[in-house]
Amino acid sequence: MFLRASDSAHQFAIMQMLIAVILANMNPIFSKVLFSRGWTPLSVYFLIMLIIAIVLIVHEFMDRNRHIRWSMSKRDLAGVLLTTATGGVLSPMLFFTGLQYVSASDTLILTSALPFFVVVFGVILLKEHFTKQMFFGGLLIVSGVAVMMWPDLSQFDIKPGALFLLGSSVCGALTTIFHKKYVTFRHLDAIVLVRTLVSILLVGTWVLFNEPQTFKMLSTPENIWIVLALPILSYIFPYFLFFGAIKFVKAFEVGVLEAAGRVFAVIAASVLLKENLNSMHLASIILIVFGVISINVPLTKWRIVPSRLMEAGPLRK
Repeated sequence: MFLRASDSAHQFAIMQMLIAVILANMNPIFSKVLFSRGWTPLSVYFLIMLIIAIVLIVHEFMDRNRHIRWSMSKRDLAGVLLTTATGGVLSPMLFFTGLQYVSASDTLILTSALPFFVVVFGVILLKEHFTKQMFFGGLLIVSGVAVMMWPDLSQFDIKPGALFLLGSSVCGALTTIFHKKYVTFRHLDAIVLVRTLVSILLVGTWVLFNEPQTFKMLSTPENIWIVLALPILSYIFPYFLFFGAIKFVKAFEVGVLEAAGRVFAVIAASVLLKENLNSMHLASIILIVFGVISINVPLTKWRIVPSRLMEAGPLRK
């Protein structure tokens, strides 16, 4: 029996999104490898933005309808600049800084709090209704993060790395909410390109005055394939795969795939980086998986799906 065209497209979209989520969640693993080779959080993020900008600019020039994509209003531009500050600068810099002090597997668990913060800010800033499903999902996610941090919480000694990563999730959630509230422009590629270019300008200026050696590392990288792996495999491929598939995938399925991708990445971190996983990790992962699946429904008015690819732009549904 042959599959209908719609069924075939849906299955292909599921596989496409699963690959995107797995690759995006490999980000901490690739970053750890670069850190071990002398790269800093600032230099890693600048490298990522540089490669992404090149790919997006080439993509933009290949698009025959690109003239339609640049009709942003002043309000849209202000909204994009605001989300650049939260999602293009603060969130990634907090993420990569925290990653220096926290294992890749712990990082994946701690940043799973992002869907919870999206729902909280959606209720506060967008006046969404707080449902029982949101409460239950949020409770599971918070419980999962708390289990992961319990040794520190029990001694009232929370490590700065964990705080940086939670701060990154807060800024990432605000990026989604600010975009929904202030940006009506529909061409996501153009928005991401503007955010990327502005982020390069801001981060590049900081690098120039504080880490000028970064430019030397970029011109003569130790291993070009390792350097290119992070931006291409964890950002560029997932970006195009994810947003190409989202219109064929339901919100609940996004939650399942996001949870599956994160579990795969935690296991990969343990295998590739020789990180130890214990019962606390297992309990955290179980709670977070069910929490993400439960909470990952579109908020009633603004159609926001809490899970999205990190720094790849706001999720439209």
